[in-house]
Amino acid sequence: MRHMHALLVVLGVVFAAGSLGVALGARAEAGPAPTPTPDRLAAPPTVENPTQADEGAQLYWLNCQPCHGDQGQGLTDEWRAQYPPEDQNCWEAGCHGERPYENGFTLPRFVPAVVGPNTLARFNTAADLYAFISRAMPFQAPGSLKTDEYWAVTAFLLRGQGLSDATWPLKDEAAARLIVLNTPAPPQAAPTPTLAQDVSGDADRFWFVTAGGLVLIGVAALAWAGFKRMRG
Repeated sequence: MRHMHALLVVLGVVFAAGSLGVALGARAEAGPAPTPTPDRLAAPPTVENPTQADEGAQLYWLNCQPCHGDQGQGLTDEWRAQYPPEDQNCWEAGCHGERPYENGFTLPRFVPAVVGPNTLARFNTAADLYAFISRAMPFQAPGSLKTDEYWAVTAFLLRGQGLSDATWPLKDEAAARLIVLNTPAPPQAAPTPTLAQDVSGDADRFWFVTAGGLVLIGVAALAWAGFKRMRG
């Protein structure tokens, strides 16, 4: 009986080890779990203690992202391809073309990028950016957001330009004028003529005056000759 008991124990250990090996082998063949494809149309994740720019990200998703893209890239072909097939051709009749749906609007053919280098080059300061978007955006309902919501979207766009939001929130245009996006290029001074240019200019003036003098002398000589023939 003792031998039988020991044999059963050994067989149990072998069976358990074999089962574990099969399980590990199957897991190895299956490979790591696939990474789910992110839903680029979904709202951005919320964070604890959101900053003004974080709040602006949610507002951007709701009001701006459909046209300006999930990464601020504008209405590119790649971005339109993220929408359902029936919504990808934005400019067809019944969507946002020349004959939009009832109470709809016609979308411009070009919707610019708003995040990345040189994308906000027309605005020198945060105040300029705020003034524009609060007056003209969203395209289909300009001025429809609240004042603090426009400031939040402004903060989000500034963060997209690499500006830190550590000292914000933005609240008024006077403070926003101190946040510079693009410094105007200084006026170009007239180039100082070089010595060679000065000498060349003097030579040109010399020959011009000389030629003019010779022409006048010639005219005077012809006039004198004609006068003498008339006297003779």
